[in-house]
Parts: sequence; C-alpha cells; structure tokens
Amino acid sequence: MDKHSVSAVVVNYNSGSWLSRCLFALNKSSLQEIIVVDNGSSDQSLECLGSAANSNVELIRNTDNPGYATACNQGIARTDSEFILLLNPDCELLDNALAILCASLVENKRAMIAGPWVINPEGEVQRATMRRLPTFNISMHEVFLPRSGKGVELSHHVKPEGTQVAEAVSGACLLIRSTQLQEIGGFDVDYRLHCEDLDLMHRAALAGYSVLLVPDALVVHQQGVSSRSRPLWVEWQKHRGMWRYYQKFEAPDNSLLKQLVVGISILGHYILKAPVIWYQKLFSRTADYE
Repeated sequence: MDKHSVSAVVVNYNSGSWLSRCLFALNKSSLQEIIVVDNGSSDQSLECLGSAANSNVELIRNTDNPGYATACNQGIARTDSEFILLLNPDCELLDNALAILCASLVENKRAMIAGPWVINPEGEVQRATMRRLPTFNISMHEVFLPRSGKGVELSHHVKPEGTQVAEAVSGACLLIRSTQLQEIGGFDVDYRLHCEDLDLMHRAALAGYSVLLVPDALVVHQQGVSSRSRPLWVEWQKHRGMWRYYQKFEAPDNSLLKQLVVGISILGHYILKAPVIWYQKLFSRTADYE
C-alpha cells in the first residue's frame, strides 16, 4: 500500500466520543491525510481534535448541516490521493483492514469501490454489508419476504470466501478510486442522508465499474450514533432518499400510475414507521452520547 496514497474523509455530526475512537484507529493506518468534515455539531465530539495524536487531522467546519453527500464532496475536493476512504465516525478499522481494501482495488483495475465486512460491537454482521441495488420488485420482496433471498438484503447469507463482486456494500466504510469517482461526478448532493451510497454504486455500474465486497477486511460499526438525537428527521430523509433513487433510475421507464403507487408506498411506509420511532424515542432511556 506504500506506493498508493490514501486519504480518509470522516463526516461528523454529534458523534460524541465515537469520533475519537474512529480517529485513533485511523491513525494506526498508513494515510496521507485525515479530513474531518463537521456538519454543525453541537456536542463535544470535536474536542478530540485538540490532542497531539490528531494533529495531522484537517477540519472543515460547516456552520449548518448541508447533508452527508455535500460534506463528502467537500472532503474529497481537498485531497489528491489515489484512493479515498469514506468512514462513518462511529466506525473503527480493525487490524490491517485498510491495507486489504487497498490491495483489492489495486488488483482489480475496473473496480471503483471496495467495502469491508461490517460487524457490530458484538461481532455480528450488520445489515447492508452485502446487498442488491433496489428495484421496485426487489424492494417489494424485501418488505414482504425479507429472508427469501430475493430482496435487497444479503448479509444474512453465509460469509463469502475471498473478495466478491457485489451490487452494493455498506456505505459506513468505502474505499473509492478517486479518478473514477471524479469521472462519474462524485456524490449527488440532492440526497440529504441515506441512499447517496446506493446512488454512487449504481452510477459506478452504469459507467462500467464494479463494486467489491472484501470479507477479510473487518470494520466495527456502532451504527446510528449521529441519528439518535433526531430519529424522525433521519427516517424522513431515508424515505426521501428512496424516492429520489427511484425517480432517477427506475421511474423514467415506469407509467405514471406505477410512479404514483411507488410514491404512495414510500410515504405510507414512513407514516407507519414514524409513530413507532416517536414512541421509542419518547420512552427509551436517554442515550449516553459522550
């Protein structure tokens, strides 16, 4: 990996002590630079940047929250490395995960993105580690027959041996070849939160590039740390992202009636989930974000 420059971009929003853990793990890897893009955090997460251990971290501080995709593009624009590591602030690279991811892209010249095997702190594989790009039919299978093998989610399958070509991997940790990323125009900033990673992988496939799942590279993901303070907003952005994704890639070939059905289905799904999320936030114990 020494001959191949890698820069890390971490988008932070109220991640508490998890940002410090993330940076501590990153500092063990061979990186050209680490760029933290903060989207208007109001907690103490950025205090860790004052330590000597993080003296090599560049901070881009937004006064508001322009969205995850916009922040990613801001960080990416500040580096000229061959590879860009996009990492959620509640992720920790294990062992030589970065070197393994980098080697997979070096060996596969037509691969634009490599994703690791993402586990939770208990060591269990997380949803979205291995998945399909969502179409209407695949999404319906996911909703009504989630373990049929015909839906979006594939992470419950047996862990594959060796690097695999995948339709989509987890957006929590992505190593991306910067020249190909620039070629397809970076992230679509019209996504505020969620589905911007699927959009990127879809456009990579349309451009003739592949996505790799690299099971030998392990990353621990706490998941949802930045979302806990405003779960209804996050859930709305997720459904908004679903609608934009559908409008870009499938709606042009669908009738207006089918577009209406899909729109109502996405809205209805949010309406059904919102009371549950509200109840859980209202009556759950206050989380420790520090």
